[in-house]
Amino acid sequence: MPAVQPLQQSTLINSLNRMQPSNDSTKKRSITLISGEEVDLQTISSDAPVRSEVVEAMKARIIELEDQLATRPSPAKRARKSAASATDDASNAEAGPSSISTAASTKADEKKKKVQLKKIFDQLKKECKKDTCKFQGSPKTIKIDEVLQTAEFEAMFGGKGTLILPTPTNKPKSTVTIIEFNKVQIADFFGGELKALKGNRWSRGGVPVRTFGGGFGGFGSTFAKSVKQGSCDVEIRSCDVNYSKNGMKCTMKFEVAQVGGGGAYGGYGDSDDDGCYY
Repeated sequence: MPAVQPLQQSTLINSLNRMQPSNDSTKKRSITLISGEEVDLQTISSDAPVRSEVVEAMKARIIELEDQLATRPSPAKRARKSAASATDDASNAEAGPSSISTAASTKADEKKKKVQLKKIFDQLKKECKKDTCKFQGSPKTIKIDEVLQTAEFEAMFGGKGTLILPTPTNKPKSTVTIIEFNKVQIADFFGGELKALKGNRWSRGGVPVRTFGGGFGGFGSTFAKSVKQGSCDVEIRSCDVNYSKNGMKCTMKFEVAQVGGGGAYGGYGDSDDDGCYY
């Protein structure tokens, strides 16, 4: 019977090295014996005889490493997972700028809409103060024209007011859009751009006035001129919007009136519907 060669320390160490993970930071170069003693494998000579407790500890460590390797995915599976992760990262990188671009575009559209609303209201405010727009108890109509592309018009007026034309039952294919606004809808349309409006009260001209120095009895008559009497608060009562897609022309007719004046609504008894067209 051939003699049994003693198991050399180097044989077990080489086995352990082959089974250790490749990352140096995770390598374990010591083992714990049953007695609790820690044995540093790097300090043991490869020519030294193997102690039985060291053999048992190494067997336990080998089994532990085998179990760890068995639970790790195969190289092919790891490669597929890495490729999928890289594809996801690339997709996210491509989608990122697109999302940012869309958000930036929406923000720019909102800013443009706000500028246009402010422009319209500022013009309305300016027209109310002109001497040609005399508040004498009756409502006034102020007309404002704007050139708007279809997308700009839809961004401003889409879903606002009461749509008169086109509708499913009223010329659905019409290229002309008509929208009516009441006071509540006007407030919703302008939002934060809606501010207080001011105008000027004027006396009514054209009233005969008796004067001295004319006629047989020394008396005559003439017509009084309209005189500015001071500022007054003005409110928007309604608005009619007419938009032509072909001409890209948007006409807005605002009905404004002196607060408390009324005219045809029971104010000074003047039912004339004067207009201030610009």
